[in-house]
Order: sequence, then C-alpha cells, then structure tokens
Amino acid sequence: MILTKISVQSFRNLDATTLEFCKGFNILYGDNAQGKTNLLESIFLLGTLKSFRHARNSDLIAWDTPFSLIRGAVTDDLTRHELALLLEKGSKKVRIDQKTVTRVAEFFGILTVVLFAPEELLMVRGAPESRRRYLDRAIFAGDLHYLTQHHEYSRILKQRNSLLRSGDSSALEPWNEQLAMAGGRLAAQRVDYLTRIGDLLSSLYREITGTTDRAAIAYRSSQVSYSADETDNSARILAALAGVKNQERLQQTTLLGPHRDDLAFTLNGKPLRHAASQGQQRCYVLALKMAEIEYLRKLNGHPPVLLLDDMTSELDRQRTANLVRFLTQRGMQVFITTTSLDQVGLFAEHETLRTFHVKQGSVQRQELQ
Repeated sequence: MILTKISVQSFRNLDATTLEFCKGFNILYGDNAQGKTNLLESIFLLGTLKSFRHARNSDLIAWDTPFSLIRGAVTDDLTRHELALLLEKGSKKVRIDQKTVTRVAEFFGILTVVLFAPEELLMVRGAPESRRRYLDRAIFAGDLHYLTQHHEYSRILKQRNSLLRSGDSSALEPWNEQLAMAGGRLAAQRVDYLTRIGDLLSSLYREITGTTDRAAIAYRSSQVSYSADETDNSARILAALAGVKNQERLQQTTLLGPHRDDLAFTLNGKPLRHAASQGQQRCYVLALKMAEIEYLRKLNGHPPVLLLDDMTSELDRQRTANLVRFLTQRGMQVFITTTSLDQVGLFAEHETLRTFHVKQGSVQRQELQ
C-alpha cells in the first residue's frame, strides 16, 4: 500500500491543501518550525490514529477552529481506499470509503506506517517506558489483536492497583491469576517479536554502517525470566507475585509484570547507552526501524510507508547513501523532512522522486532544477 494523496484542513499550522505523492521518495524541505513535521504527523495519524508527539486533539486543531480534517487515498495494484479522520477536541471520528467506522480496529492496517524521528534516539538513554512504547507500537503494526490484549492487561493492572491502595488484600487472588494470564501473553508476544527481528537488526546495522559490529536486542525483567511460551510465563508471574506481596502491600502498587519490563540494547555485547558513540546509537535505532520494516514486509507481502523526520541530518553522507540503497532495493514509499537539499543527489537516481517546499504552513510541490 502507498499513500497517493492527502488533504489537510485546520491541522496545526498547515494551510488547507491537497498533495499528491509518488511511490518512491517524497522530500519535504524548508527551514525549521515551518510545518514539515506537522505534515508527517498527519500521515502518521492516518495510519495509527495517534500522534507520535503524544499530543491531545486540541493541540492538533488549528487555533480558533472547531475541528481538523485529514483525508488520504491509499492504493496498491488491486485496491484503493479513501480514509478520513475528523479530529474534534473531545473525539476522533473515522471513515473508510465515505462510510462511518464504528470499530476503529477496521481502520488499522489499511495504511501501515513506520516512523523514525530524532526524539526516538532518547529511548536509548531514556526511561524503560519509552522502550516499551516502541516495542508495543512495533508489535501492534503487525498484529492488530495485540492492542486489545494490551488494553486488557492495563484494565486488570488498574483494578489490582486499586485494591492494593484500598488495603483489601483478601480480594487480590483472582486478580493475581488474571494479571498473570494477561501478562504472560504480552510477554510471550514481546519475546517472540524480538526473537524474529534479532538477526535482522544485526545484519541491517552492519549494512547501514559498513562495519562488522554486532547489534543485539533482548527482553529484560528484574523479577521474571520470560520465554515465548505464555503458559510458562503466566506461571512464573504468579509465583513471583507471591514473593513480593509484602512489598506490594507497603508500596500499594503492582511491582512486577510487563508494565515494568525493559529492553536491553547492546553493541558488541556491551550496553549501547554506555559503550556506543552518538553516531552508533543513531544507526542502531535506525537499524531497529529497518528490521521492523523487513518484518512487516515479510508478514504482509508489502513494505510499510516510512516516515523519516530530519533523518539525513543525523547521518553522514556514506551512511545516508547506505540507507537510500536499502530503501530503494525494497521499493518503499518514503517521506523525508530536511532543512537542506544538499544531499538530494543521493536520491536523484531513484526513478520516482518528488520534492515539496514547506514555508509558514504552506506546502508547494517544487521541481528540481
């Protein structure tokens, strides 16, 4: 699937506009704070119904207007769909082919997107929550049922924490069993996904960097040793809960489970955050995204749409060339934001290339000289 057209109205600072895209590289260039990332965000919303900036609806709607509207045309060789997302301050409304969608799950999967933004580099040195968020988003892109299972775990966790705060520990046992079952299922899916992309991450890191360094990723818990077997995981969570029940009563919160787990990023067997340069960290996260793309391509039979926010400024010319070669070989549709066209020559040999100039919210297609 590729995004052939998008229309935005009253979205952040963007002027009302309709743009047509090519199936290859679409480059959005202009100075900072002009609206390039806002346009990427509108595409991301069409695919996920969420902002990658964790923004509220009111932040997305242009000042002094009641709503924002994003529409897109998505097509492949056989089918075509029109997507529409209406953002109001208190709600989101979606339509597919001009028909109202009552179950948002129907919306997902029509436009699959993978994002790389500079902010995602923060997950290397940031809190475990940011790494869990990356992992859950990546799994959900290939398995729509995962979101339902994640919501179920969150519901059980919320109820169990409420009981711990109330001091009524006598009612905890059935919630322990539910938490263990739901948590064991999530952990198994997380372990399975990381196992599937592990070799891809390693080979793609070498392809991007041109080195023989070994990039690896693993699932980590301080309390439970997980596997890809959800039944085994559930039994281990249940046993571990018995061991921390006194601490939980004192702290009045659930001390173990997938909501507290983490990911271990390593390069040549050493923690990425301590042993790698900033450039190596950038390439690692990019390779992680490329591994996600390869996983989705094999799963769905076609690659997702890739959104690269200010990526070329994060890489030197050789690594950018390696990245372009990777993307070209996979026949991907890519949206890239940049402040300069200095490296546009790296893309110029691609048979499909379009450039758009973004200035003060206005987006205009511009032909290269």
